[in-house]
Amino acid sequence: MQTLADAATPYTAEFSGKQGSRTVGVPRLVHRRCADPMFSVSNVIAYENLMVQAVPPRSSAIRDLLGPSRWIDVQGSARDKWCPEEGNAALSLLETLSMLDEAPDLYIITPFVVIQTNLRRLIRQSGVLVKWGVANENWVNERVGTVHTVQGREAEAVIFVLGTPDAAQAGARRWAGSRPNLLNVAASRAKEVLYVIGNQGLWRGAGVFDTLNKSLCRPSSETY
Repeated sequence: MQTLADAATPYTAEFSGKQGSRTVGVPRLVHRRCADPMFSVSNVIAYENLMVQAVPPRSSAIRDLLGPSRWIDVQGSARDKWCPEEGNAALSLLETLSMLDEAPDLYIITPFVVIQTNLRRLIRQSGVLVKWGVANENWVNERVGTVHTVQGREAEAVIFVLGTPDAAQAGARRWAGSRPNLLNVAASRAKEVLYVIGNQGLWRGAGVFDTLNKSLCRPSSETY
């Protein structure tokens, strides 16, 4: 739909970036959704720093419990692209959020379908959703998915589970980071806070994920 809209309008702008130039119709350069660091990540990788931040400081119950946006570095094992240790780290964040009186406004997303499948299974089996009184199946299908399934949506927070923790899986990481689209969508779904779970040493070398790494360079207090 975006491509059709861009083709139909006589008003366009061209952006020259690291992945070549692209033409878009009537670009919205004043940004009113995401706080930092999500805004800055998208601005660098997709808009050549042309966007202007217009989001005022806002409160976040999720941030109050989990802390600021950060990269949770997990040195885990690989089962295909799925990493059980990364799944447990995501589940640990959900368990902390069980202190809230109602289900938090967040998405748990990943670049890969196999990780989506395993995350949904893990959360269903954990029973972590019982306190919030939500329908297990409905919540995991709506709130846990691949990056592409949440395009056009937004939430207070995003937990981004990367997977591919094996050094030999460089091709999958390179695919995910070769263009800004996937990371731009993932980061910009989060209005207030972003938690990235994965092998930081491997992923920071995957194209645009270097920008994400620099934005979330504070060391994590968790060890997995």
